Amino acid sequence: MKPTLYLDFDSTIVNSERAFCAVYNQQYQHFEEFVPAHEEHAGDWVFRHACPLIHQRCTDPVAEVRRIFGLEDFFNHLEFYDGAFQTIQTLKSDYEIVICTSASPENGSKKVMWIEQHMPFVDEIIILVNKSNNGVGKGRVHMLEPGAVFVDDHPTNLRSTEAQRKILFNYNGRITDYNRGWDGEAVSSWSELYERLKMKG
Repeated sequence: MKPTLYLDFDSTIVNSERAFCAVYNQQYQHFEEFVPAHEEHAGDWVFRHACPLIHQRCTDPVAEVRRIFGLEDFFNHLEFYDGAFQTIQTLKSDYEIVICTSASPENGSKKVMWIEQHMPFVDEIIILVNKSNNGVGKGRVHMLEPGAVFVDDHPTNLRSTEAQRKILFNYNGRITDYNRGWDGEAVSSWSELYERLKMKG
């Protein structure tokens, strides 16, 4: 039986920050104080630095962030990180592929449909609908199978499971508010992840 490879979705398989910034730029460009958002400035999940008008103009910035994440337009802008699709497809010969991702009620069903459309070869999709607004923690999915590997961009998510091997995905080595403090195994690209898994697999 093949071991299970658990993969986070947002900011691990796809560039969610880029998609979010694209929607923000479309919807907020008419404000006089608008400055185009760039993914490099997205250091926290509420885009405080990258998309400041959300926090200046909205009475409930968290609700606005969730609204944007739930828009069809957000999913239309989603793109795979370089090499992600090809690597996952290749690793399927060695692993059961399971997407394990947090979602809000606004975007959960759209996320499943996007995965189904773009990665039909995935064996299982686990959606954790997190209503506390922070999307952190995947401890309800214990990942106890022998040889289970979990790849995520958030150290708290990695620590919350019992996966045998935990790998932080830190795209291009970017340090953000949410990926600090991890002293375990880490990769900064899908090609590096592939080499690590093949080397120790």
